[in-house]
Amino acid sequence: MACYQFSLHLSAEECLGYYQGHYRNLIVTARTGERIQIPAKHFHRFIQKDGIHGLFTILLDEKGKLINLIKNS
Repeated sequence: MACYQFSLHLSAEECLGYYQGHYRNLIVTARTGERIQIPAKHFHRFIQKDGIHGLFTILLDEKGKLINLIKNS
């Protein structure tokens, strides 16, 4: 299992494109410098009026599949 932390800051307008399905994935950079591609659908529950802002932790299994996505702040 792998665990990564990353910050994400998307405006409400940027989120709209992901929410409407115009984009399928987000590519984030973990604090370790590794780039991770995550299906945008996993972020829908974190969308607020002003977009998505915060520090997240993602847990992946040995094959790179998402186990859990947590918003830390």
